[in-house]
Amino acid sequence: MNAKLKVGIITALTSLALTAATQAADVTINISGKIVASPCQVDGSSTVNIDLGQDLQAANLATAGTTSAWVPFTIGMKNCPASTTNVIATFSGTGDTTDLTRLYTNTGTASNVAVELQSNNAAHTSLGNTMTMTIPRASDNTAAFPLQSRVWSKGNASTGTIASVVSVTFTYN
Repeated sequence: MNAKLKVGIITALTSLALTAATQAADVTINISGKIVASPCQVDGSSTVNIDLGQDLQAANLATAGTTSAWVPFTIGMKNCPASTTNVIATFSGTGDTTDLTRLYTNTGTASNVAVELQSNNAAHTSLGNTMTMTIPRASDNTAAFPLQSRVWSKGNASTGTIASVVSVTFTYN
């Protein structure tokens, strides 16, 4: 092959390569994500039924501020990831206007009563609407929320049923 033909082919290929390069556009690819710990699991049923008593006497709840006995219960969490330090429970429901920080409205047929909820540990923290309780994850990857509830009288409690629904949302850190 002669030298002029070789130079011509090389020049043509170089021109094609430069033309293709000048027509290309820059592309930026942003890749992101987030890795989070798996949540703990509720140990048992996701519905907890608490019986505050079937024979509470209206006469014992006639005066405002009187209460029934505390009924203790626990909400347990299991299989918490080792990366979880704390489990935080946030309580929500229809707060009673008498004291939104600790009482929930009775939706049963008894009147002038509310339902009180608090922690059943040394702190005895009131757990009304939007209140939180934090429990550290134990070494066996569990967390137990000791709780207690009772009827609280607004005065002149009438006979009837007691009912209240409290939702608990768990978050982790």
